Amino acid sequence: MATLEDRRRTDNPATTATQHDVFVARQPIYDSAMAVMAFELLYRPSPAATKANITDPRQATLEVISSAALEIGLDRLSGGQPVHINFPMELLADVPDLPLPPNLVVIEVLEDVRAEPAVVAGIRKLRARGHRIALDDFSPKVSDPRLLELADIVKLEITHPPTAELTKLMGELKARGLQLIAENVETPEDFESCLELGFSGFQGYFLQHPQTFRAKRVPSSRMSTLRLVASLSNEQYSIDEVELLISQNVSMSYHVLRCINSSYYNLPRKVDSIRQAIVILGVNQLRQLCSLLCLQGFDDRPPSLFLNAMTRARMCEQLGQLGGANDTGAFFITGLFSLLNAMTGMPTQKIVEELPLSPAVCRALVAGEGELGNALKCTRAYERAAWDHVTYGTLAPALIRAAYVDALFWAEQARTMLAK
Repeated sequence: MATLEDRRRTDNPATTATQHDVFVARQPIYDSAMAVMAFELLYRPSPAATKANITDPRQATLEVISSAALEIGLDRLSGGQPVHINFPMELLADVPDLPLPPNLVVIEVLEDVRAEPAVVAGIRKLRARGHRIALDDFSPKVSDPRLLELADIVKLEITHPPTAELTKLMGELKARGLQLIAENVETPEDFESCLELGFSGFQGYFLQHPQTFRAKRVPSSRMSTLRLVASLSNEQYSIDEVELLISQNVSMSYHVLRCINSSYYNLPRKVDSIRQAIVILGVNQLRQLCSLLCLQGFDDRPPSLFLNAMTRARMCEQLGQLGGANDTGAFFITGLFSLLNAMTGMPTQKIVEELPLSPAVCRALVAGEGELGNALKCTRAYERAAWDHVTYGTLAPALIRAAYVDALFWAEQARTMLAK
C-alpha cells in the first residue's frame, strides 16, 4: 500500500543507523479469512522512518531488492508467501536481470506509469520470466487502462471514489478475471465494506502497519580486500590456495556465501563453505564475484565509478577473448583496477606498488603497455567516443562495439545483484 506520497515524501526521522545498516519495511496483505496471503516490501532510509525518502525511484527499488535478497534474506521477509515490489517506469522500460525468484515476487506497476512501448516490452519480459503483475493504486482517472491487458492483480484505493463508482469499476475488472486487492483499509468498517464489495485481498493500517527489518553489512578493510583480489588474479593458484585466501578475509567470505545462497543463483541446497562455492561457481567466476564485492567497499564514492569500473573490466575481458588470449583474468583485473586512483584518492603508481599484481597488469595500469594496456586504451577511447583510437589488434569495429554493449549489459546485471 505504498502511495506516491509514501514513496516520494521527504522526511528527516531520527535515526541511529550506521552506513553499514540496510532497511526494508514489510506490510502484509490479508485474505478474507484474515490470513496473510502476501507482503509488500517498501523502501525505508532509516529504522525510524515511517515514510519513504526517495529522490531516485529506480535506485530505491534496486536497494529494496538488494537488501531483501542479499542482506536481510528474501526467505525471512516472505515467510514462504509472495512479496510485492514496486517498479517505477525507469525499471520497467529497461529491465535488468535481478536476483528475484519469479514464483515468489509480484511486480507492482506504479499508478503514474504509462503504457509506452518500452514499458510494455519490459512488462512482457517480466511476465515471460514468470512474474505476476499488479497495478498499484489503479484509478481510471490517473492510471493507463492499456496496462490492464498485462495485469494479473489490481490494487484499488478505497478512500477516494464513491461506493457506486468503486462497485462499477470492480465489476469491470472482475469481468477481466483480475484479482482485486483493497488498499488503505483503515478501520473495521472499511474491512467489512470491502468484504461486501467482493475484494479478495486487503491491505491497510487497520490490519497492520509496515514493519521495518534491519540488517548490517559486514564492513571490510579496503586495502586488504584489494590485496586479496589482486592475489586471486594469479591463474596459477590451486583451489586450496584460493580457498585459503578467501577464508582469511572474514568480510569477503561472508559476502561470497551470502551471494551464492541468494535467490539470484537459486541453488537447490545451501552452500556453507568457500570450497563448495569454488566448485559450484568455478575459480574464474568466483574471482569476478570477489572483485565486484571488493569495489562495493568504496560506498563513499559516486556509484557511477563502480559501474564504470565493472564496464571496463568486462570490455577488456571481452577484447582479450576476441583477440585470442588463453586466459582473460588479467584483462578483467586491468579494467577493474583502472579507476582505483579515483576510488582510493591515491596515484596509480602508489596503488600497484602495494598490491600483488603481475608485472603485465602493472605495466598496463601505469604506462598502458602490452596487450593489456592496448585493451584498456581501446576501452577508454570508446568511453570518450574517440573513434580514431577505438582499435584493438585486427578486430573489426563491429566486434569492438559488440564488446562494449555486452560490457554495459553485464555491468548493469552485476550492479543490480550487488547494489547497496
